[in-house]
Amino acid sequence: MIVGWLISKPRNLFYGWWIVGAGLVSMTLSSGLFFNGFGFYFLPIQSQFGWSSTAMSGAVSLSRLESGLLGPLEGYLIQRYGPQRVMLVGYLVFAAGFALLSQSNHIVIFYLAILVMALGSGLAGFAAVVAAINNWFRRNKTKAFGISMLGLGLGGVIFSSFLAWSIAEYGWEMTALYSAGILLIVGLPISMMVRYSPEPYGLLPDGDAPEEEEESSTEERPRRRVDPMADEDFTWKEALQTPAFWIISVCHALALVAISATGVHQVAYMEEDLGLSGASAALVVVVLSSVMMVCQPVGGFLGDRYSKRHIAALCLLGHGVAMVLLAMATGFGFLMIYAVVQGLSWGTRGPIITAMRGDYFGRKDFALINGYSQVIMMMGMIVGPLVAGYMADNYSYQSGFLIIAGLVAMGSILFLIMRQPVKKNRERAAG
Repeated sequence: MIVGWLISKPRNLFYGWWIVGAGLVSMTLSSGLFFNGFGFYFLPIQSQFGWSSTAMSGAVSLSRLESGLLGPLEGYLIQRYGPQRVMLVGYLVFAAGFALLSQSNHIVIFYLAILVMALGSGLAGFAAVVAAINNWFRRNKTKAFGISMLGLGLGGVIFSSFLAWSIAEYGWEMTALYSAGILLIVGLPISMMVRYSPEPYGLLPDGDAPEEEEESSTEERPRRRVDPMADEDFTWKEALQTPAFWIISVCHALALVAISATGVHQVAYMEEDLGLSGASAALVVVVLSSVMMVCQPVGGFLGDRYSKRHIAALCLLGHGVAMVLLAMATGFGFLMIYAVVQGLSWGTRGPIITAMRGDYFGRKDFALINGYSQVIMMMGMIVGPLVAGYMADNYSYQSGFLIIAGLVAMGSILFLIMRQPVKKNRERAAG
């Protein structure tokens, strides 16, 4: 009832912005409790059971593989059933994964818990949110993505200190159960706010008025509008035939090599190799997340005004520089510089690359296109923790971070040579 009232009052606030707010909260939960937050569980679980860094990293990498392979299925489910239903199921699964984690006393149960958490996080978070936002916005798309992706940084700011304190005070098992409760209490109501597209409610993207407005009484149901740009959209099959699809996906994967490696290993590296306390390591994560959070809307505003691919190229170069800074760190000051550079690159890049897919391929099959891209992107999520974990067990974290720096920086060149795709029917018309 409340959602229906909000949709029916576009002059007060276009409902797309309410979806952006719901997306912000959803990304805050998934980022703070799982993506960034899992690093705080790493050492306590490893110390209790004596599992190697490689074995534990394997669980995270396997979960990334699962998320990647399920990307097209998630996209199909979102287009078939809508993001609201998919997110509801996702939060239930996400919470169940944390409950299972609290009972992990064997490596097999630990692996299963991570897989369940990854599945729930994927269904409840990013894919469904960005698919909905891409449908509700066109001119303000990058801004909308940037605001919603504030949650990726806000999650670290809100939950990093909480997780560090809770694990030290109550243990990692109870903290996992608390996390499950938070997901159910906050996540389920938020998912009810998300709607897939504006046309069924008599609206158009960005709240634009239709060209010919029909008079109707306020009691009448809003008539469905037709998006005049629908013919410009790529199908998922057409998108997969373009070089731009593969370049965007590969470059995104390269960036995620750095993000996933540090998300899993940076706390352990700072505590074990550099001798920082848990509170100091948490402060580094909070600074990184805060900078990223600030830069999400900055990236959104820049992306709506300047060349997205040039900005993205600079961001990947920044990720490479950040990994070098982390590898060369000798104390807390170096780590603060690393946190700023990594947060700046991550925050600016996020909305830019996501909006680039929407700009290039349109709205019709965005969820599926994003899902197929996720298969490639998640390879970076797999490689990152494994490389860092293997190098830590056999050589050093520093050498692993330097290898990752070289891989990520190569993405800048790919973005610079990429060109926007053109549909074949438009090419024929132009000829």
